[in-house]
Amino acid sequence: MLGRTTRRFRTGVLALALATALTGLLAPGGASALGRSAEAQGKPRLDNSHTQPALVAYGAPQHAEPYARRGSLVIAGRENFGSPAMKDVSRAGGTVLVYLDPIIDNDYGRYHQMLNNPSRCGSGSTRRWPGNIRANDWGYLNDFRPGSTLQRKLGCVLRTIARENPHIGGFFADDVGSRSWFPGFDWNRFGAANQRAYRAGAIAVMKTFRRVADRFGLIVMVNGTWQGGSTAEHGGGYPNQSANGNALADGTFAENHTADAYWGKAYPCAPQWANRSRTTRGKHFNFAVTRDDSSRQAFARTGCYAFAATHQSYDSARVWGPARRTGLPHRVTRPR
Repeated sequence: MLGRTTRRFRTGVLALALATALTGLLAPGGASALGRSAEAQGKPRLDNSHTQPALVAYGAPQHAEPYARRGSLVIAGRENFGSPAMKDVSRAGGTVLVYLDPIIDNDYGRYHQMLNNPSRCGSGSTRRWPGNIRANDWGYLNDFRPGSTLQRKLGCVLRTIARENPHIGGFFADDVGSRSWFPGFDWNRFGAANQRAYRAGAIAVMKTFRRVADRFGLIVMVNGTWQGGSTAEHGGGYPNQSANGNALADGTFAENHTADAYWGKAYPCAPQWANRSRTTRGKHFNFAVTRDDSSRQAFARTGCYAFAATHQSYDSARVWGPARRTGLPHRVTRPR
């Protein structure tokens, strides 16, 4: 008798739970309990469905002022990240990313000095890649192989950036890709061992960016290719080497390309992007910069870019349209 009552009770509970779930699924507006789960946990609703204006502002910070609006994105440079203009962008609800290039040994700017020279993040200086390899006009290739001085210091530098700049929304990781496109040396003559070490080092760098970004509730945008394929030819994606994209990055940066089949769809819309981000949870936020409005409009039509800009220099760009709420962080949300 007790068993039959218990079974009827359990059946009633299951029926009630099912009815509650169906009510949620059929609620006005079509919002299901599953669809609301992220917001119910205090996480913002993310929206990358509209391409909107963004800015790369490496120079005079006042060019960021027109982007002091909710949903905008500004990539700050090596020195201007803490300016009143960048803080205004953050207060208005825009996302400010701090630039860091760990791949070449250019130590201009506070955090590049901290990374490359003896500092509170480590007593040693970074070393150059064996062979003293010049990357480009800006510097030589750092030794960023796993276990290197750079790898040991990088996490501390990123944590310092987040703690000293509570107005930021993330990091811009420049030149970090699974293979090199630097003009200073030929990747095809770099040798298989160097190619494997380069890829392994870039993955380790991105893991550190991701770990610190998740700790502080931030995003990571990467400028460097993660094209699916062999290490020798394309460098490969991550974690699936044969697929495009890097799951550790919240988005990629298309720098003066055209919206062709690769840059317009296959690469930026690859499903691997952001899959290991606690911040954007598998939803990518890509940014295309172009030299003319027609190219920018072509990128916007792809549906793969949340942000786009027409610019002639890495300093200013016209605000070409309205900004919408993206749900991206506009300040350090988990300060530690």
